[in-house]
Amino acid sequence: MQRVQAVVSQETSSAHARFLASISRHLMSLDVEPMLEAVAHAALPMFGDVCAIDRVSGTSASRFLEIRTSPEAWLEPAKNLAFVRRAEIRGEGNRSRLTVPITGANGRYGAISFAARSGVRHGPADLALAQELADRLALSIANAEAHESLRNDLAERERLLSIAAHELRNPICALRLCIEGLVRAKPALPASGSHILQRMAREERRLTRLIDELLDVARIRSGQFRIDLESVDLCEVVRDVIARLADTNRSGSSVELQGDTAVIGTWDRSRLDQVVTNLLTNAIKFGEGRPIIVRVVGDHERGRARLWVTDHGMGIEPEIQQTIFEPFKRATGAVRYDGLGLGLYIVRTIITQLGGDIRVLSAPGCGSTFTVELAQEPELEARRAE
Repeated sequence: MQRVQAVVSQETSSAHARFLASISRHLMSLDVEPMLEAVAHAALPMFGDVCAIDRVSGTSASRFLEIRTSPEAWLEPAKNLAFVRRAEIRGEGNRSRLTVPITGANGRYGAISFAARSGVRHGPADLALAQELADRLALSIANAEAHESLRNDLAERERLLSIAAHELRNPICALRLCIEGLVRAKPALPASGSHILQRMAREERRLTRLIDELLDVARIRSGQFRIDLESVDLCEVVRDVIARLADTNRSGSSVELQGDTAVIGTWDRSRLDQVVTNLLTNAIKFGEGRPIIVRVVGDHERGRARLWVTDHGMGIEPEIQQTIFEPFKRATGAVRYDGLGLGLYIVRTIITQLGGDIRVLSAPGCGSTFTVELAQEPELEARRAE
């Protein structure tokens, strides 16, 4: 007899372990209501013929769901079950009911209850399994609520970031107007004033770039980062960027453009300009005054365009190469290099939305090569949205 009981106990334990393993994938969900419903459906065959999950809000209770497989089984109203203090089994006549509170770090969520039809009894093993189920539900709910709270906090942070960036634009615009006025009066300025004016203009451009990067990150995080397609010559964009940066290139690095004379594709011109500007600015910043090569080639048979930006400067450590395309990460920790560490993150976002990819090949002291590959007719999210 004892041997039979041991075998039955072992089989019961194995069944309970299989059940807990089977619901693990449901408990991983961060969407609470579908998760609770899936777990209730999975648990019902283990415990009886009706399952209810009741919620608590202050001093009131409500029934979130009730699932039944037999009209003979029934459960009391939510107000009678949601506030149960501890796991319990109640029997009335031939009826058995099992209720376990769902309580986590953030307090009581409610309770989960099961009832069996006439003639079926819940036992200590059922109670222990239901308690384990409730504990796991409480942990899963707490994780989901923490995730939702974090997501809301991040959304609020991005909203405040966007507001701050927009507000900063106003004094920057005023500063730009002042600088433009002084530029027009430049012949009347002494030599020292001209030098100060150049520095003011340089700092104004730097502040504008930082603000634009913050706004772009806020747009990316909020899903409002726009891509507008048109026919664009990548070579023309590169030539324009090289000419524009020539006035601000104080490193002494020469920039040479190689490759095809024209590579046409359907892209966003302003965003492509942003990609080339960021890559070339980084090459100038970290190139240590050595020559920079920009190469553009079109593979018309495959419908692909490639852009290489190569510097011969300080290079990037292998472990850092894995993180430089993440937000607020930098290719170097040296404080003498300004920036927020957003440029390459924005570059990767643009290229990804254009259906392309970007990679880096670098070694310390040997410079870096950033390679961009783009489809000339990309399958674009923005295009699909249209």
